[in-house]
Amino acid sequence: MGKTTLALEFIKDYCSSKCLFVSTEGLEFIHRAEQMKIDTSRINVYGALWHTDFLELLAHMSLALYDVVVVDSVNAFVRLDAQKAYDVTLLLSAALYKLSEDYGVPVVETAQVHSVDGSYEPVAMKGLAMWSHNIIRLDYVSPGHRRLSVEKPDALELEFRIGEGGIEWLNC
Repeated sequence: MGKTTLALEFIKDYCSSKCLFVSTEGLEFIHRAEQMKIDTSRINVYGALWHTDFLELLAHMSLALYDVVVVDSVNAFVRLDAQKAYDVTLLLSAALYKLSEDYGVPVVETAQVHSVDGSYEPVAMKGLAMWSHNIIRLDYVSPGHRRLSVEKPDALELEFRIGEGGIEWLNC
């Protein structure tokens, strides 16, 4: 909860001409983007309905031409067809990591979480961490209030509220 809003905040700040939003969760994010006063005409939307859509994305899109690339959520399909989806998810993450390294295109990948022994961890976290420059964890504090922790490369903790207009930082 809050990961899509945080990803949209990144688009709001860094998308100067055109950006790519890969959605595995439908088009509800567009309404949220409009609430945040993001110019949605600059957002190219790619709907990924199955893990094989990630392969098509890599084969047919000119990813280096975007100001920013967002994948919401990169691990959405891992639970459905575990091994194949896991492999494709890591392939996409590796390719996006390389895109970021070679072309300087900022990449944001959100990840769904599941409970492991009472704590919450992203599905396929070990593999995704290998292909990430930074890992940010969002924790639920109260309705509309989240704690953001930067786990990689350096520990940092920030808090924000989710409002209609986007994110309001509390301790920056």
